[in-house]
Formats: sequence, C-alpha cells, structure tokens
Amino acid sequence: MVDHNRSIATIDKRPYFEKALCFGVQKGIIDTTVCNAIIADGAKGTVQVADHFGTSHLHTDLDNARKRIVNLVSLYLEENTNGDLEKAAISLRDNSFLSHSRGGNEMLKKLHAMPECTVYSGIKGQDVKDFQNERTLLKPYSLTAYRKERQKRQDTATVIAASLWFSDEIGVSRSSLEFISVETVIRTAILMRLSEDEKCPNRSEFARLINVIRTKAAAKGSLRIPKTILDDVPDTFHGIAESVRREIEKHDIPLILNSAVALDAVLNIFESRYFVRESGLEDVDNFDEFVSKEWHAATKGKEDPYSRLTLFMCLASGLKPKTTITDVEARSMIRTLRKEGFNCVAVSTFISTSAPFEIKDNLLSLWEEEFLPEARERLLDDSDTKYSRAMKFLSENCNVTIKKKTAEKNSVK
Repeated sequence: MVDHNRSIATIDKRPYFEKALCFGVQKGIIDTTVCNAIIADGAKGTVQVADHFGTSHLHTDLDNARKRIVNLVSLYLEENTNGDLEKAAISLRDNSFLSHSRGGNEMLKKLHAMPECTVYSGIKGQDVKDFQNERTLLKPYSLTAYRKERQKRQDTATVIAASLWFSDEIGVSRSSLEFISVETVIRTAILMRLSEDEKCPNRSEFARLINVIRTKAAAKGSLRIPKTILDDVPDTFHGIAESVRREIEKHDIPLILNSAVALDAVLNIFESRYFVRESGLEDVDNFDEFVSKEWHAATKGKEDPYSRLTLFMCLASGLKPKTTITDVEARSMIRTLRKEGFNCVAVSTFISTSAPFEIKDNLLSLWEEEFLPEARERLLDDSDTKYSRAMKFLSENCNVTIKKKTAEKNSVK
C-alpha cells in the first residue's frame, strides 16, 4: 500500500551567495552584465585573498581563496538581508561583489575586536589573520554561528562595562584592572555595599571586612544580601549584578557562616573571587598578622626553622608554646616524651588552625616528614640514660639556652 502522505525533505547546503545569485537570475533581477561583473570581481578578489593567506601561484591556495571569498560574501549578504533572497539578489545587482566581500571581512574584524572573555585588557587568543583564516575556510561560518558568537561577546562586553561602573563607584582605577577578571570587582563592590564601606579594601582590610560580616552573621544566625541593595544599579547592568549577588549567596555566604572553616582558609578561597587593592609589603604583613593572630602570638615574629621546631616540640610535649627553651625545659621535655610519647595531634591541629594558610603545607612537611622520624629515634632512645644524645639533637635542631646555674656548674666541673 502506498503512503501518499510521505514526502522527501531536501536540504540546500549551497552557500548563501550561490542561493541568492541563482534566485536573482531565475527572477530576472540579475542579468548577464551583472553576472560578468561578479565573475570579474570574483577573480580579482580571489587572487588578493590567496596572496593574503598564502600565494596566488598555487592552485590549492587559489581554490581555498575562492571558498573564502564566497563565505565572506555569503555571511555579509545573509546578515544584511536577514535571509531574504530577493533583497540579497537586489544587493548583488546594485553593489559590487568585492564590496560584499569587504563587508563580510569587516564583520569578522569587528567580531574579533570584541572581548573574548571577562579579563580586562586580556590578550587575544588569536590574531586577526588566524581568526579570519579559521572562520573563512577551516570552519566556514554560518550566520547562526556568527550571531551566536557575537551575542556571547556582546554579553562579555556588557559584563566588562558593568564592572567598570562598579569600579568607578568604589574608586578603582582602570590601570588597576589590567588582566583582572572583572567579575571579581563586581563581587567586591556588592560585599562593600553590604558592609556599607566606600573605599575598595586592600588585603588586610578585606580580611577585616569578611571577619566583621562573619561576626555579625554569627550573632544573627543567618546572612542574606537583600535584592534592594542593587536598586540604584543601571538597568543595563542590573541583571549582571543580580546574577553575581545570587552567586555570592549560593557559594560564598555558606563559607562565611561556617565557623568550622578558619578565616584564612575562607580568604584563600576568596582570593580568586574578589578584587582587593595592591598596597605593598606592609599590607601583606598586616594581613598575615590579622588572620593568624595565634600563630604570630606564639612565634613573636620568629620564622626560622629552629624557632618553628622549638614551638612544635613544646606542643608535642605539653609545654607552653614558645620559640626558645632552657636546657632544664629540654630535659623535662625528653622525660615527658619518653613517658607519654609525641602529641602529634596537638602540633598538626595548631598548624591547621593557626598558621598562615600559604605555609601550612610546608610546616606540616617540616614537622611530619623532615623532623619527626629522626626526633622519635633520638629522643625516645632508652639507652641514652643521661639524655646526652637527646640533648645534643635538640640543641642542633631547636633553640635551647643554658641556664646560668647550669653553666656555672659545668664550668666548675
């Protein structure tokens, strides 16, 4: 039985230029004179394009150039006539073939000039020639693909414009944004609105800002960024800012509220998400001191390996944490360790919760891998009944001072 409802669908894969030309000839819009002019222009343009991308002396380059120029004309025609073949045919009749080719090329140049990503003044992934090469031959551009990429780049440009609006609001210069992801500026500006700060913070000021927000949120038991905080943002940028506000509430607020995550760990995560002013080494020192108060109180600014290991040994043996011990305290330390063993949990916990984030891994490695194995071997050796080898080990690796009376006793001997 024959199914009379069946039909065969056809797909016309010809370049848009060819469709428009055939339509124009069939409808009497394009005559022989126009066709001859298109052929002459096409031949001239093909040689020029071949020379631009290679050489006009090779057949392959000439054939590729023919494809390129047809793709450029097709792109320009379809965009400017919105797919109306009659308008396209009239355009081919009234304007030169090469003007259509130049129009398509200008479209690609303008597209290339638009930002690819939301990094301010970011380096282009391709130069203009490579960009043209890919889109005219290696991956011929359909109008749909062109419009999709243009919309994406327009959206990116709008995000950059929004960030510049916010950067003006918080007093950040354009030069400070070089190669910065612009979303970070918007995030910082929104948090500043929440905390009612007016000046873009440096690193230590940002740490204090987050700490204040965290403290207030802990007191209330919750933290929300009201939508009304963006009421004065221009309509063009409002949707972008609102999207960032939701991102902060979804991903950043839980971190701020989680008291189990140390402040420096939160700030380390936020480092790539927020923008802060650069303000020199003093700011770095202030930041470290603020977020690692307990560490700085214990080390008193001494950051050499001997001071750090002395501090860790105090923690491991139950002594008050400090960076220098007396020989008497060292002997007491050895007795305790032989009786109770090393309290390694106390050391690792102190490093994890109190040390500056950027050196935590190095400190754990110093303690657990470089020092502890030998320390156990030397300090827990019961055959060393007079602690002489153990004391020597501590003196070589830690800050051990000899008490005056002990020194005088040794002198008499």
